[in-house]
Order: sequence, then structure tokens, then C-alpha cells
Amino acid sequence: MTTAKSFRTSRAADVVAASLRRQILSGELAPGDSLPTESELISQLGVSRETVRVALRLLDAEGLTTTSQGRSGVRIRHPEPERVARSLVQLLTLTGATWGDLLAFRKLLEPAAAAHVAQHASAQQKAALAEVAERGIAPDGAGYHEFHELLVQASGNPILTTVLAAVEQAVRWAAAEQDITQYDREEAAKSHRAIADAIAAGDAQKAEHRMRRHLDAALRHVDASGLLGAPMIPPSRWRGDNSDLPWQ
Repeated sequence: MTTAKSFRTSRAADVVAASLRRQILSGELAPGDSLPTESELISQLGVSRETVRVALRLLDAEGLTTTSQGRSGVRIRHPEPERVARSLVQLLTLTGATWGDLLAFRKLLEPAAAAHVAQHASAQQKAALAEVAERGIAPDGAGYHEFHELLVQASGNPILTTVLAAVEQAVRWAAAEQDITQYDREEAAKSHRAIADAIAAGDAQKAEHRMRRHLDAALRHVDASGLLGAPMIPPSRWRGDNSDLPWQ
């Protein structure tokens, strides 16, 4: 049972965390900045040591701070896509989102992203895409996810990058138990090279068309596997020893 004291500590910690969170989100505290020490926070805010510790744990769980050994103490950082992906994986499980839903979502965004990248990406970004495409796709899916992540990063759109990077992380985990044949990997790798070639040539229309064909092929594969209407992450995926997420 929650005691009155622990309830008060929890409420006070929420207030302290909210104050520090506002400073981080407003830019008053930037990545790499150190927070005041525990003792300084206690003195400044007039709260208990336990309240400060709970508040800092809340910020750490949100990916806004990191604790290091030594004099630097607690430093500010910005959350990485893995933090968003963790919440997304849980949401996809609870909503029952299917593989068909995923591919429909990607078809709305990634062809247009490929066209944009063909027109606006730097020569270095295009070269990186070509390099990953040329390496092909490993049995564990390495190469597939990297290509799509690089493509959305090259778009330069922070919303698209954050959302699709989180989706890609979720897909990477959800697809870990699927059996992808060598033929399927080679066909996907061939599509990646065709997309990368169109992007390198600056041909937006061709890049968009080839990305759409690539996703259509993925849709046919999923349909042939009988997974089109299957949940991406069924509740059973959380049972047993393999339920831990690959990121923390």
C-alpha cells in the first residue's frame, strides 16, 4: 500500500522533474550541460534527497539526462529514437497493428521521401546510401534496416526521421523471428541498389517509382506468407526469454 509519505515524495518529484524538464525543452539547459549536484538541488528547491533522486530517475527514463561517474554527475542529453521506439513497440502490441498496416503506412511516406532525397541529398549522403545498398542484406536483416534509416535521415526532415527511425527499430525487433529466404534478401537488395542509383542520378520520379515497387514487393511477400492481417507484435512475443527489447 502506498503510504502518505511516499505519495508526497512522488508528487514533489513530479513537480521537480517538470521544472527541470521545462528548462531542458526550452533550451535553458543544452545537451552536455551538467545539472547542479544533488546537494545543490536539495538546497535550491527545498526538497528532500529522495525527492531529487526520484525526479532524476524520471528524467533519465525519458532519455533527457544521463548519469556518469566522476565530477560531471548528471548531464543533459536529447532522447534517441530508441526511446520513441520502446513506446511505439508497446503501442503496436496493444493496438494490434498488422504488417499490412505497416506497409500501407510506409507506402504513404517513403516513396515521397526517396524523391525528395534524390533532389536534395548531398553527394556524401547519396554515396552512403549506395555503399549500404551495394553491401546487400545479411540473414539477420542488417543492410535492409540501415538503408531505410539512411534514406529518411538524408531527407533532412526531423519529424520524418524521428518517426520512421522509431518504426524501423520496432520492425527490426518484430521481424527478428521471421524466416527471410536468401532469394527474398537478394531481391530486396536489388531494389535497394536500383533506388540508390536513381537517387545518385538525381531522378526524383524514378526514385519514387522504384521505392513504391520495392514496398509493393514487400507487401506481396508478406501476403504470400499469410502475415498481411497478422499483428506485427502479438502479445505472445512478450512471453519467454526472447521478450527483452534490443535497446534499453
